[in-house]
Parts: sequence; C-alpha cells; structure tokens
Amino acid sequence: MTARDFDPGAVIDAMAPLLGLAVAPELRAGVAANLRALAAMAALVLDPPVGDGAEPAPVFAPVPPNG
Repeated sequence: MTARDFDPGAVIDAMAPLLGLAVAPELRAGVAANLRALAAMAALVLDPPVGDGAEPAPVFAPVPPNG
C-alpha cells in the first residue's frame, strides 16, 4: 500500500467497530488526520531508502544491559 492508496475513512469504518469505539462525526476529520500522519511515519520505518552499496551487518551483538 502506498500513501496514495491509504484511505483513513475506510480504516475508521473497519476498525472502530472491532475496537468497540464510536467515532463522533465532529471528531472523524481529526482521527483521519492522525491516521494519515501515522501512515506517513510507518512508511518511513517500513520502506527506508537503502543505497545499492548497503550490506547487512555480519554479526549482531546486542549491548549488555549494564554495559
């Protein structure tokens, strides 16, 4: 899904009943604006620009909790 394909109204219509929420008509525009902003933020995380020379790290070494 691209940002152009995202339909916040459809998300509100589908998810509000599943979550047991009633979105008042006067709040719908604000909810839709927040969903658009969240979708834009998610796109940055899910599809980062990666150059042709990017390679994965050879070893993952987590940082110790106290070090």
